[in-house]
Amino acid sequence: MKLKRRNWSRRNHEELSRLLDGVRPGEIAVFDWDNTCAFNDVGEALLRRLAFDLAFRVDAVAMAATVPDRINGIGRVNVGGRPYPLQRMKAAVFSALQRLQRRPLPARGRGVDKDYRVFTSGLLAMNRALEETPGIGCAFAYPWVNTLLRGLALTEFDRLAAAAINGELRAPVRRRALVDPQRRWRYDWTSGIRLYPEMRELAACWQQRGGEVVVSSASNRQLVEKAIDLTGFPCRRVIGMELKIAGDRFGGALAPGLRPNLGRGKVANIRRRLGGEPVLVAGDSSNDFEMLTAFPATRLRLVIDRRAGGAIRRLVELAHGGADGFLVQEIDPRAGKFTSAGCRGRALAALAFLAAVGL
Repeated sequence: MKLKRRNWSRRNHEELSRLLDGVRPGEIAVFDWDNTCAFNDVGEALLRRLAFDLAFRVDAVAMAATVPDRINGIGRVNVGGRPYPLQRMKAAVFSALQRLQRRPLPARGRGVDKDYRVFTSGLLAMNRALEETPGIGCAFAYPWVNTLLRGLALTEFDRLAAAAINGELRAPVRRRALVDPQRRWRYDWTSGIRLYPEMRELAACWQQRGGEVVVSSASNRQLVEKAIDLTGFPCRRVIGMELKIAGDRFGGALAPGLRPNLGRGKVANIRRRLGGEPVLVAGDSSNDFEMLTAFPATRLRLVIDRRAGGAIRRLVELAHGGADGFLVQEIDPRAGKFTSAGCRGRALAALAFLAAVGL
């Protein structure tokens, strides 16, 4: 089995084919999942499903307690580019949920119910705001959003996860939005999850040659495993966020033994769980930066360029400049697929970064 060209850039197809020719049995490839193996974010898709279905199994008071009024000393979050008091946002969002939990709400009438609109837009906008606020960021938001599964039965989770994933696989790729009735906040997102066929074939080629494919994700492990099952992605091991299990339900804290699976935590968990270092690593965000750069055994680092800022931008510049061991693959965000556009010449920036970090 050879890697098809499809929408790989010419350089990426050549370099990956060359690497595949030399794969030895047992060598490891580690891929991030969201926006690396598939267009869009399965964790955020599940959060929307939970919010729209009012499927949380904790009451509003307990859910509010999971978000301190000040996080790392920060009491204002970045909502649509403007600082907004976190305590005020919490009060509006979770008081709306409390009223919803006290009265029946038929599914047909939810779209016009004020409390429903406040809660759904507010919870989703607050999650985005926590991610985008300097000093809080994904280090808080990603573990936090996983703890919102507390109390959910594993069978119910499996049903909701399948519904969220299948719904997004069928949904058109287009921009959507929810707005608070009082226009205090707005939540924008792109609907539609699309597995990149190029990444599926890369993983299949790796496994055919006797290599091991591992997915390392900041989303819930069981959720990513469900996505892998439903999309037929070739992978036998997933490292992700893990919650304690109490009986047949999720607990409210991360399981011991693993660090939160983002940033340096991804590196620590790979070292703890795998028998060796990865030869190939793929990622798309600054939460993958350490995973992409930490392992001496890594021969190729593949960055999916979705125009993200932060540390990952430096690796994109390296790859665009033609640095050895770094590849960048561009995507078409309007279609949710790879594009075969060639790399742009950015050699000076790449060489400067190489000199700075000693790579």
